[in-house]
Amino acid sequence: MPIRTKQIEQALALAELHVSAGANGLFVPGLSDLRLIEALCQSSPLPVNIMVGGASSPSPRELAELGVARVSYGPHPYLQMMAALKEAARKALRMERNNRVG
Repeated sequence: MPIRTKQIEQALALAELHVSAGANGLFVPGLSDLRLIEALCQSSPLPVNIMVGGASSPSPRELAELGVARVSYGPHPYLQMMAALKEAARKALRMERNNRVG
């Protein structure tokens, strides 16, 4: 029997409202506890979409094994690329400054 917590019950109530409105999935950003993800997937009347991000996130394979239908990455790939671009620009500016000084 799946784990039932207040949060799971609230998510399932929301899922029922989504069903009534004609939705075809339940998006649950921020849920990272694997036991709760599995419980939600087992009890939800809709396919579950989980948003992941960061090094501690479970892999898409792990999530699929728990019953997750879709994995979203939110802004994380964009943020990673922007950080890499910023660092590359800093490095290029340092190299330019060093070339002018030397």
